Amino acid sequence: MAKFKCLVCKKEFENDSPASDRKCPECMSRYLELVSGEIPRGKSWSAKSYSAR
Repeated sequence: MAKFKCLVCKKEFENDSPASDRKCPECMSRYLELVSGEIPRGKSWSAKSYSAR
C-alpha cells in the first residue's frame, strides 16, 4: 500500500492499483507525489513469456 498526495488539489490518499489506473479520487488528476510506501510494480520485461510460432 502506498500513500500519495495530489499535486493539484493537495489531497492525500492510499492506493495500490497499477500505474495506469492511479488517479486522485477527488479531482481525477494523474499528477501525484509518493508520500510513503512502495509503488506496486508488475513483472519485468525479461520475466514475461511469449510464444513464437
